Amino acid sequence: MNTFSRVHSIRLGTSVLLMTGALMIGNVAQATLEFNVGVFSDYLDDGESGSDNNAVVQGGVHYENDSGIFLGTWTSTLGSGEGQEVDLYGGYGFSAGTLDFDVAYVFYYFPELDEEDFGEVQAYAGFGPVFAGFDYTVHADDSAAQGDIIWRAGAGHEIVPSIGLNGELGYSDPDDSDEDGYAFWMLGITKSSDLGEISLAYGSTDESGSQDLFVVGWSVSF
Repeated sequence: MNTFSRVHSIRLGTSVLLMTGALMIGNVAQATLEFNVGVFSDYLDDGESGSDNNAVVQGGVHYENDSGIFLGTWTSTLGSGEGQEVDLYGGYGFSAGTLDFDVAYVFYYFPELDEEDFGEVQAYAGFGPVFAGFDYTVHADDSAAQGDIIWRAGAGHEIVPSIGLNGELGYSDPDDSDEDGYAFWMLGITKSSDLGEISLAYGSTDESGSQDLFVVGWSVSF
């Protein structure tokens, strides 16, 4: 069975592989348990820095079986004084002809930050190297964030053995009418070897004064 998922492990090498955060399309023949860890010069999160431009350590555990059920956890440091982000997720993936589908719930927990925790339902479809879908905030400590939607589409392709290109274009659509939505994008390249994966990503948004972020990283999964 084919499984597509945007969830972290999925955010393996969040800065690039997620597309991201993650694109994961593959044939699942049996239950698998994967661990991943990486270091990155920044936390590229929908075109913005999620760590106030600080370097981060990220890692997670991902489990899935041949029934299509998957679950896991992923965490990232957030910079000086901000603690860490801890994500818990579970979902179901299935195929219909040449299309792959994933539906998941993700809880984002920030133990050292006030009023930042929230939960999302995510739904994505994949066709070959291309994916599209949305993240919908179903509950949040900050009630103004409830109902926010992030739309995204992207693709990834191994251009030559061990070297891949990927990209993503998205739009953050807040439910609060007083907030403006914004578009974001990411382009990345990865190089795999026996020692792990080296990545380089560029991301930004169309917001006034937004940064052009360039992120380098190294990650390994086992």
